[in-house]
Amino acid sequence: MVKEWAIVKKNEAAKLQKLQHYIQSLCGIYSRIARRVGVDRTYVSRVAKGERRSPKIETALIQEFDRSQHHNDDQN
Repeated sequence: MVKEWAIVKKNEAAKLQKLQHYIQSLCGIYSRIARRVGVDRTYVSRVAKGERRSPKIETALIQEFDRSQHHNDDQN
């Protein structure tokens, strides 16, 4: 029973670590786009979530997504 609990806790910790990695990656993407376009990172985040519209930022988000997909394809 104790061993099973330890495994569950280890899996939860691994999931949280992975989630933190994804969040940091998104913040990095939003920051890069914000610097490139000349807006605040939070505005990029709002466009990404669909709360705001900006063709320029939407295009930058798509380009960044495509770039990351190509990078992932090259790694596999």
